[in-house]
Amino acid sequence: MHPTPSRSFVVLSASVMAHPDRSASAHRVLAGLGLENARVAFDPEPDGPPSSLRSARLAYADAARYPGTHHLVLQDDVTFSEGFVESALSCLSHHPDSAVSFFVEWGSRTAFLARWAVFTGAAAVPVVNPYVPTQALALPRPLALDLARFLTEHTEHGEADDEAVRRFLRGRGVQALVMVPNLVEHEDLPSLTGNSGHGARHSVCFAPEGAAHDASVLDPPRLLPMVGWNVGRAVVVDLHHDVPATRRPTLDVLASWGATEPGLRAALDRAIGGRPYPAAPDLLFEAWITAVALGALQERHWPGTVRPLRGRLDEPSVARALATLVPGALRVFADPVALRLRADDLARLVLSAMEYGAAHCSPVP
Repeated sequence: MHPTPSRSFVVLSASVMAHPDRSASAHRVLAGLGLENARVAFDPEPDGPPSSLRSARLAYADAARYPGTHHLVLQDDVTFSEGFVESALSCLSHHPDSAVSFFVEWGSRTAFLARWAVFTGAAAVPVVNPYVPTQALALPRPLALDLARFLTEHTEHGEADDEAVRRFLRGRGVQALVMVPNLVEHEDLPSLTGNSGHGARHSVCFAPEGAAHDASVLDPPRLLPMVGWNVGRAVVVDLHHDVPATRRPTLDVLASWGATEPGLRAALDRAIGGRPYPAAPDLLFEAWITAVALGALQERHWPGTVRPLRGRLDEPSVARALATLVPGALRVFADPVALRLRADDLARLVLSAMEYGAAHCSPVP
């Protein structure tokens, strides 16, 4: 590892990858970035089959145009936190050899790690998705150029750029991190690459006011509770052996930790009270038991960190990390806009579930 440079020695260039149909949005992003060494990289075959790879290749290759230590590639539908560039430079000074993403969407498995980071005080999490979030991804300049060649020579037909980036980084042995809270938000523009069926993909915890990050990285437990956003089912993932065969239904895992389904449903009913939510009860239960398991594991792995969360609800990052769990998990089954209107209630609902898990469940080592 190289010694960590000070922020003044991190020199950043950037590209906005875009389809010509989104030229106005891409130039808005470029202007909002306010970085001198930056440009828009347009898809060279805009009438070709929908693909993000063509513009991604050009965007990462743009690192050759500029001097610097790192190159940032942005998608054309993002917005920035206050003071984004200065914050990004600081993050890159802490993690100069890593692939650093400034966004992760609210329903991904990495998002569940990001929530733990907010609750326990870590500033970054390892990427555990089967892809690397590429909405705002910074790489060391030589690595960006290497990636551009890889995307040209070693990608498969129809492969998504974020999956190809993960394959590249794993092959190079490079750590991929997401900074928490996120410094970038993803807007709801129509997808040009076939992702419309994925639903709204907002940040797990966007800090529009800006955020300061230190060098800490979350050390997660082996088990990760999550909701499969595309199926609406709660499962527990083994991060040491993440294959479908090792995933277990969260209800079964909670039973092995001492919980019962009647007890869990009764606790949810008490938490809801007279305030029904715009989501089917069975789907809301899947999100509830996920939060129960998150609370149980957090209390075991970071003892004493769940109970203080109720007193931290006035901290924007804590409230956001709690409030995004349900709409992120259920976004293709319920109206995420209607759910987000209940953000304060959702934050308290998820926290109640975490408190229940911390108090009533004993995860097996």
